[in-house]
Amino acid sequence: MKNFYASHKTLIKIFISLMILAVLIMRMDIASLGVQIGNIDIKIWLLTAALIFVQILTLSYRWLLLINVQKHSITYRNALHVTLMSLIANYLFITSIGGIIVRIAMSVQSGISLIHAIAATALDRVMTLFALLILTIIFLPNLNTIASHDTVHYIVFVLALLLLGISSLSLFAFEKLRRKIIFSHRKVTMIFHYLRKIMTSPKLLLKIILTSLIGQLAYFCAAFTITHSLGFGFSWLDFITVLPLITLVASLPVGYGGWGIREGAFVFGLGLINIPIEIAFVASVQIGIISMLCALIAGVPAFMFQKTKAPLQKGFTV
Repeated sequence: MKNFYASHKTLIKIFISLMILAVLIMRMDIASLGVQIGNIDIKIWLLTAALIFVQILTLSYRWLLLINVQKHSITYRNALHVTLMSLIANYLFITSIGGIIVRIAMSVQSGISLIHAIAATALDRVMTLFALLILTIIFLPNLNTIASHDTVHYIVFVLALLLLGISSLSLFAFEKLRRKIIFSHRKVTMIFHYLRKIMTSPKLLLKIILTSLIGQLAYFCAAFTITHSLGFGFSWLDFITVLPLITLVASLPVGYGGWGIREGAFVFGLGLINIPIEIAFVASVQIGIISMLCALIAGVPAFMFQKTKAPLQKGFTV
């Protein structure tokens, strides 16, 4: 069964995405869906794209912080190239694995050790999750007024599990516990030295957390702009309350390039604040297309530079 999935992974992901999209479309009023498609405004796309670019620039700065923990190893321009290339790889190879390989390969090409690059890439993913958890917790009281008690209790349970996992990881910053767990394995020791360096540097950790939050808020503003442009009135507070949950679900590695799972997450999450399914669906599709276009428009010129092209090719042969 495992071999079957490995050899047909792309087809399975396409099938999952198409099935989810088909189920969502069957639940919609086609006439209303057509009206919402007609409400699409290209001018709004420009504003939304600008906000997505803010997210990309912010997350590039986070990558700079994560790489330059022990010494200044790369420039911001290099960090931006790495971020763009990893985003393009996600779309080209329909999986976050492609982006991870590119991020690590380009970092190694810049003189960063392989262990350092792997640790930074893993922490980059964790900080995105952590930012979403923080935002979810901040707006949890308002969620209690929107969703049913059963839904809130389930969400709190899942959040507790995620926080427990992150808290357990942070314990490795303590040297005695670290030594007991990792013993004398050199490569693992290097990873935990890296994590400990960040966790014991309050200013650096605060910068990383703030850039993660700003990046997510830029994406939330982009989603709000697109959804609000479709002509349905709703509260900004209610919208930003459900967006962290939507983004968490949409980030799951299910489906083809995130299609289907993102639309399902938008439909469910925005449904909690009574936004019609047709509007949620059209907003989600627009966000997906704009995000992809932003990565391609900014990333393709960077790809043309020989300095970034070589690591990209190397990354996919690892």
